[in-house]
Amino acid sequence: MVASSRSSGARSSQLTPETPASEVSEKSSSQGSEGLVTSIEAKGDLILKIQHETPTANLSHCFRVHSPILQKTSKYFERLLQPGRFEEANSVKATHDRLRAEYGAVERAPEEELPVLHIAELGRISSVKAIDGLLTDFLGILHDKEIQGSPPVGNLANLAVVADRFDAIDTVKLYVKRKKLIRGIDGKTVPKTEAALPEEKVRQRLLVALLLDYPPWVERYSLRLVTRGWVGKEADLASALWWDLPQRVEEELAFRRECILETIQAVQSHFLAMYTSRERQCKLGYDSSPQCDSFQLGEMIRFFSRIGTLRLQCTLVNTAGPSVPYEGDIFGLIDSFRQVPEYQIDRFHNHCGIRTKITPLLDLLRECVQHVGICAECWQDDRQTYAWVDAKPPLLWKRQTFRLRGQSCASKHAGLRELFMAGDRDWAL
Repeated sequence: MVASSRSSGARSSQLTPETPASEVSEKSSSQGSEGLVTSIEAKGDLILKIQHETPTANLSHCFRVHSPILQKTSKYFERLLQPGRFEEANSVKATHDRLRAEYGAVERAPEEELPVLHIAELGRISSVKAIDGLLTDFLGILHDKEIQGSPPVGNLANLAVVADRFDAIDTVKLYVKRKKLIRGIDGKTVPKTEAALPEEKVRQRLLVALLLDYPPWVERYSLRLVTRGWVGKEADLASALWWDLPQRVEEELAFRRECILETIQAVQSHFLAMYTSRERQCKLGYDSSPQCDSFQLGEMIRFFSRIGTLRLQCTLVNTAGPSVPYEGDIFGLIDSFRQVPEYQIDRFHNHCGIRTKITPLLDLLRECVQHVGICAECWQDDRQTYAWVDAKPPLLWKRQTFRLRGQSCASKHAGLRELFMAGDRDWAL
């Protein structure tokens, strides 16, 4: 980044649907020999020349801004423009001193003589064809200007990324809250549209909620990512930030999904262990029989194999290779287990199978999974205690002592974490 004195330039950018289309009427643009200069503040004392490189182009645009406002609303610019700390700040101050001596005040100087501050990269925004619309909105918010219209979620996500890049989250957050931008989008999202949101839109909403503080979206969309299997993939550092959620959220969600799947698998293992043990499961008094248990075990193995949750394998030589983790919807998986028939070896052996035994456990898991999204307040205020990824797993979880309802927020979270992270579980009531 180099600050210098320069002449205005001459190349404009085209607005695209991916960038906020706010040509704010109060802001004017001038054109010189190097490029288009968008005036965020008509009496500004500094030109920002911001560049952003994409896989297909090197985008650039200039903005006239007021440096004291930038320092007040962005910690990044507060540090960068502090005299004596960086060469850029010293150069800007020297140019300002010269302009005051020559014109009496910096705002009276011709625009082409204002100092230029070069900024590279906007952070991990999505691929765009132009950056002027996005930055006009961002810098306008820093200067307490109104942006036109209500930006869609994708643009709001890019705006949050830029705000994070320039350490101006607090300023943008206050503006978004005051204008009720997120609440407005939420209110217009009908259930049918909500259910059909693709992964990228869900991720964008979660990123916006995390950075700009909208708790309802944090819990709702983190739960969607966990249950739909939209986490745990290799992150591409060249992709937008929502594909690799910050604050360790990506890691946390992937770990929660892994714990939930392990718990569901533990239910299946529990019944397989029951029917392969020495203890008789058929409870018909004089008519109880090991043949009934054997029949139930065989039908159970066939059912689990049919729904794809069990694979029989010889142990002498491993020829199957590692299994691929389940990638489908967790609620759909629970519903698959619920389809197990009530097998009977004959008409006298009612309820000898696992259907009546497994259904209450599936009901419990379904209810618990609905609460595994990230609680924004606990994540923000007590992350070390609340997060799963660094927690020590309990040795044993007991169904007899578990309560989900009527608990405080912290107790409910702790109980869920113990259920899904336990080394062993006692399913009996």
